Amino acid sequence: MKKREVVSKITVVRLPEPVALALGMPFSLAGQADKAVSPPSQKQKEEYQKKIETKLNELNQELKEWKDKAKKMGEKARAETNEQLSTLSKKKQEASKKAQDLKSKTGKASEEFKAGVDSAVEDLSKAFDRVRARFRSS
Repeated sequence: MKKREVVSKITVVRLPEPVALALGMPFSLAGQADKAVSPPSQKQKEEYQKKIETKLNELNQELKEWKDKAKKMGEKARAETNEQLSTLSKKKQEASKKAQDLKSKTGKASEEFKAGVDSAVEDLSKAFDRVRARFRSS
């Protein structure tokens, strides 16, 4: 089990990664076990937000293309595909909301909130990969 290092002003405690995440505690990144996590600069935050927005825009465009393809499918296949596309749309909206919410976060709060955005975008990307495989096989 991976362990993440939790940094406090008093002491450094090693907790199993799931425990640290569940407690919402700040932790150091892999490869930086001996360094405290410092808040990102405004430039880093803007670059990250731009990267996430670009990724979400690309996925949104792909989703639109799939919706157009679904219209040309048979009734049963279209129903199944539309259900999957609906799920993707919901996941995309969740990831977009988290990305929007990140803009209002500052300092350490933004770094901690970034983990939630990363998780949402990763989940969305995996869901897109599954649907991509379905479109390739049909």
